[in-house]
Amino acid sequence: MHTITQPSFFSKIKKPLNAVSETLIWLCIILCVSLIALKMFGVRLYVVSTGSMSPTIPAGSICVVDTNTPFESILPGDVISFSVGADQAVTHRAVKADSGGIITKGDANNTEDAAAVTKDNYIGKTVLWVKNIGFIIKAMQSVYGKIIIGAVFLILLISFQTTNTTGSEQETAENA
Repeated sequence: MHTITQPSFFSKIKKPLNAVSETLIWLCIILCVSLIALKMFGVRLYVVSTGSMSPTIPAGSICVVDTNTPFESILPGDVISFSVGADQAVTHRAVKADSGGIITKGDANNTEDAAAVTKDNYIGKTVLWVKNIGFIIKAMQSVYGKIIIGAVFLILLISFQTTNTTGSEQETAENA
């Protein structure tokens, strides 16, 4: 006598879960490789934390900075990034250049920055910015963000392994 068994809930979602897990793992790998490649080619990403460049570049934007752009090629109107301390970078618009360096000003600020940007603290020219993506990056850099990323990655790996193991065990049982 042949009995018909209903597929379990897990066997019903095995293929979609496997596809989602595999896709997310590949996206993570592609993102990591892309970030490494960008860094190798002199591109840096910075998150804007204040509104000094609003409305052009609001807080929470991410700036793509080309560190290969020579200091001497910066013209008034260019947006540049520069260091103001060991751990702080600023992104402002070049207003003018003189013998003391490049004078900058945030678009939302009423006055020019107090100190000129020199070759020593110049990082590069901001070539692109994407609004609001920076909030996601900042959240991922927090302790809670790292815990959530780790948990999601662990769940993906476990589900990927579980779907593969369940599938191979089921195939073995069907072939017996």
